[in-house]
Amino acid sequence: MSKTPVHLITGFLGVGKTTAINHLLAHKPEGERWALVVNEFGQIGVDGSLLETGDDIRVKEIPGGCICCALGLTLSVTLVNLLQKYKPDRLLIEPTGLGHPAGIIDVLTGEQFAEFVELHPLITLVDPRQLEDPRVLANDTFQDQISLADVLVFNKTDLATPEQTQRALDQASGFFPPKLALLTCEQGQLPQSVLQPAETLIYQGQSIKPGQEHQLASKPSLLKPQQGLEFLALPEPGRPVCKTGDGQGAHSVGWIFHRDTAFDEDRLYQWVDQQKDVLRLKGVFRVGSREWHSFNKVGSELVVQPVAYRRDSRLEVISSQPVDAVTLEKELLALTYKPEPATLFD
Repeated sequence: MSKTPVHLITGFLGVGKTTAINHLLAHKPEGERWALVVNEFGQIGVDGSLLETGDDIRVKEIPGGCICCALGLTLSVTLVNLLQKYKPDRLLIEPTGLGHPAGIIDVLTGEQFAEFVELHPLITLVDPRQLEDPRVLANDTFQDQISLADVLVFNKTDLATPEQTQRALDQASGFFPPKLALLTCEQGQLPQSVLQPAETLIYQGQSIKPGQEHQLASKPSLLKPQQGLEFLALPEPGRPVCKTGDGQGAHSVGWIFHRDTAFDEDRLYQWVDQQKDVLRLKGVFRVGSREWHSFNKVGSELVVQPVAYRRDSRLEVISSQPVDAVTLEKELLALTYKPEPATLFD
């Protein structure tokens, strides 16, 4: 049985999620049945009435809270009903702009739905002007939405200045972990390519030649970040992707681990602390069924903190001397285990 593609479309309040989703619905391939779950924080749902509906588009509203946390059980019941009764070819989920999408990802990739749905790259919309608002930047939900994004969309570029849009792209290109794709658009006019699976986005990103980003930034185009650990392939459980490099007197080695691989937190902390001869170490690791932590080490200073990122676990090490990547990989794999499936009540 084929799995139903699921697309999570997030973004802070007023960024244009509903407009963007309407644009995707208007360009739905003929003959496909799509379903949409809309969550609003208020008790009276409004967004659902603003969305296009029809015989081939089914919209379900969940008002009165956040499906990312308090309404998790309601979300599960809604998804089961849609998948069993409506049998959509594609499912879109729009959580409230005040919600942390990590909980939805955990539900969709958990034991209950893993056999029936395929979570595609998460899409987050951002207004470039928001990056100049200290109140928005200080909001934890806003930061988490950007952290979780696989495809980061800078919408409303017709209202932002070219300088604001370019600063947003420049900043996003340096994110770690890097995004699968960056996108600029006006009035929520997303191309259907944002709904493609990760493998296709990776291939498209690699086909963009360095230097083309500035030429493409003025129209709806998928852009691949040029910094950070490259995507060579999608990792398999127990078989991480590894890449090495060197230049300017420094050497780098990095790994990407499958998202279902978890690390023993205490032993991982000890392993990172033992890496003495590194200039820089940064990583994101799954350390439980629903816990992910970032590690950032410069010299002897180490900062560890929770992170909303969910795509995979990854590590990048920069040193002045070449390191034994094979040995380090064996050491890292010895720290991994398969976590128990998360439940709604964890």
